[in-house]
Amino acid sequence: MKKLVLVSLITAIAWSQSPVATYYVGFLRPNPARTKLSKEEGERIQTAHMANINKMADEGRLVSAGPFGDTPVTISGIFVMKAGSLEEATRMANQDPTVVEHRNTMDVHQWSGPAGIGDEYFRLHKADPKMPEGMGPHPLLLFYPGPNWKAGTPAVSESITLLRKAGKLAAAGPVVEKDDLKALLIFNRIPPADAIAATAELPAVKAGILTPEHHVFYSATHVFPAQE
Repeated sequence: MKKLVLVSLITAIAWSQSPVATYYVGFLRPNPARTKLSKEEGERIQTAHMANINKMADEGRLVSAGPFGDTPVTISGIFVMKAGSLEEATRMANQDPTVVEHRNTMDVHQWSGPAGIGDEYFRLHKADPKMPEGMGPHPLLLFYPGPNWKAGTPAVSESITLLRKAGKLAAAGPVVEKDDLKALLIFNRIPPADAIAATAELPAVKAGILTPEHHVFYSATHVFPAQE
């Protein structure tokens, strides 16, 4: 695992002049076995869910979180966490009340993203606790191997570089390859159609090397550091 972390960080640094950090990203997905709840029970679980998010943030373990706005819903929300290992991050993520109550499942991935995610947000909100969240939509992209994928291809790094140079990205980087997910990209607050169009024009997507999976992620303002 230490070797994978080092390789991931070296690769990510090569893609950008910005400092890079290791995060753990958890995707909350609707549990296929969930049953219909009463309004009161749903509100109880949601209240506990938000309390857990606030607790993790106060402890410095959660740097970003937010719901997805997809239809149909395949991912309910995302946690971006700091932890000592994938195992530790998975344990933290699985303590979320929506997972404990079997409303959602959670899958966690190691991600190399820009250093400083959440720093400005927490600084500003500590200075002014009543500061508005400013929630808004960010297109979010997951890259998976396409039918023409080959091991060792630079397609992911090249694609991220092109989108970064075009000024499209708020945060992006590779995912350590424990499964087929290759990269996570969070766009600036641009229309989802613009993100889809820009992705479709990438050479690696056109060539069938990468398959994009598009989502819409709602985040507070000041969460993502400025990209160089």
